[in-house]
Amino acid sequence: MLLIGFIKTKEPKALINPVMCRNETEVYTWLASFFNDENFSLDKPITQESVNESLLAGAPVLVPINGYNVAIMFGDDGVIQDNTERFVHTDLFKYSDYMAN
Repeated sequence: MLLIGFIKTKEPKALINPVMCRNETEVYTWLASFFNDENFSLDKPITQESVNESLLAGAPVLVPINGYNVAIMFGDDGVIQDNTERFVHTDLFKYSDYMAN
């Protein structure tokens, strides 16, 4: 299983609103839906191949969000748990508000 969520870039100890994904394709779909042209921009576009390659490294992957002090963190469930201290679930926003239709 893979985990994806938000993390503060200056205090990367808690994964915020983590989501479980079954495979690399689900991670890519989540990222592609979240980083749509309407909401956020990236310096380098995310592709299925870049997600797969990033996960092969066996380390948490960080995707900074331009203009914000947070990043998206994703990786293997065990790797994420080894590199964070806790998970935080909030009701501050609904992912569906930011996902592409």
